[in-house]
Amino acid sequence: MSQPLRFSVTKYIPDRLFGFATSDTGQQVFFHLGAFNPQFGPPEIPRCEKCPREGCTWASTPPAPILGEPVEVLLDDAHPQEPEEGHAPRAVRVTRLTKPLALTGMVETFDAQRGYGFVRGSDGISYHLHRSEIIESRIPLPDQTVMFYAGVRENRPRACHVRVCP
Repeated sequence: MSQPLRFSVTKYIPDRLFGFATSDTGQQVFFHLGAFNPQFGPPEIPRCEKCPREGCTWASTPPAPILGEPVEVLLDDAHPQEPEEGHAPRAVRVTRLTKPLALTGMVETFDAQRGYGFVRGSDGISYHLHRSEIIESRIPLPDQTVMFYAGVRENRPRACHVRVCP
């Protein structure tokens, strides 16, 4: 096996269970969720006072890859495969390097037609909210409480793995 390399998660598609990570030099690798090692236990769960669900399981397990998070990537040198043109090499191991930040927040805006809006986190930061990050496909309404993980996409705060509270 090769030496681990530092990358950042640049794309993760929850429905398809795969994503991509990119290095500072622009090298990109493909990874499947099966190669992802969350390394840390579940984050401390921010309990939403408004949540009527007893034993809410939103953050009871470590989350899937979060956009912008630093990871260590291991490529398989023993069985190198030349990726097809236009395809990234496949990582055999992707390890989370930092513990994810779980937050609660209040939806500021959400345009259901366009599929995006903003949520103000409990840390005071406004995070971009995209429909692809919403769990259970529930449309959030302004002033509704959500729970999410703080991510980064294109150097901007992004709400990842968002759970709309009842």
